[in-house]
Amino acid sequence: MSGILGTKAGLSADLALITTWIFGIVAMVGAVNGRRRRFSKHCPVMTTGMLLNWIPVLIVMIPSWLGVVTSGGGNTTSLAPLGHGVLGAVTQVLMSYTVVRMQWLEDLPPKEPLWLMRAAITLWILTVLGGTVVYLTLYVL
Repeated sequence: MSGILGTKAGLSADLALITTWIFGIVAMVGAVNGRRRRFSKHCPVMTTGMLLNWIPVLIVMIPSWLGVVTSGGGNTTSLAPLGHGVLGAVTQVLMSYTVVRMQWLEDLPPKEPLWLMRAAITLWILTVLGGTVVYLTLYVL
């Protein structure tokens, strides 16, 4: 046990899980503000959440995912991280595009971006839940 959550995970995996949940909660707060048309709160919260989410992705998740991919495993323990990694990559790119489109480059498609924002938050929630499943699969079960 080298992490802080009392599992077999190391400190970096524990911190990635914790920060991902924090950013997921922040995103939900931002989504609620958007739904209530409080855009002065919604936009900075979602932008900050998306930008900060790159930190655990780049420092912990991508290197861990590459380790699973290069190990060549095809068992259940490696399939969960593989699926989560693909979903997470799509989600992070979509979130980044959505924020860039909404904040700085409003001429980018689509003209009606509401569906883009809804897709991004839905995928983000699924990715956070999937990451939790990966964590539990690798370090708890």
